[in-house]
Amino acid sequence: MADRVDPAAHVYAKALHEAAGGAGRVQEVDRDLAALVSTLGESPVVLRALVNPALPGEGKRRILAGLLTGSEPLARNAVLVLLDHSRLSLLVDLQSAYAELAADDEHILPVQVTTAVALEQKELDALQERISAAVGRRAQLTASVDPALIGGLVLRARNVLVDASVKRRLEELRRALIRTPLPVGSEA
Repeated sequence: MADRVDPAAHVYAKALHEAAGGAGRVQEVDRDLAALVSTLGESPVVLRALVNPALPGEGKRRILAGLLTGSEPLARNAVLVLLDHSRLSLLVDLQSAYAELAADDEHILPVQVTTAVALEQKELDALQERISAAVGRRAQLTASVDPALIGGLVLRARNVLVDASVKRRLEELRRALIRTPLPVGSEA
């Protein structure tokens, strides 16, 4: 989430968001940045080429131009600015920070939900409704599974973490047992 985003990416994201807002293209830019990051995540060969210092900037520009064909010009230009300033490593953080700004415009709160077992759709819907009612924004859930949690759930939204997992409770119990002095001798 945005609390782990490079501060420089926030600067680029804010400038892009202001430009896209002025042009009425916020959602289109968000969609195209997300699509580019997704494409790069699914194509390690292309990603390696883009981060390869031996590949000249013009070659990287052609690769990105090909990937961004048909994209919103503001999104394309922002990515090319990152390339021109040797800041392409900020692309994922830029996309993340921009997505948060775009969601904020729509009064949406992205929430990551991690559970020990997969939740059914009706459970996700109920959880989404409860979170939305609690925060006064439409919660947009992204669910994942981590069996190590044993039970319960972990919620992450922006820089807030709510850990209601059995794993955390067991860890707190373990720490309490370690800190508690045991009675010895006649105290027992």
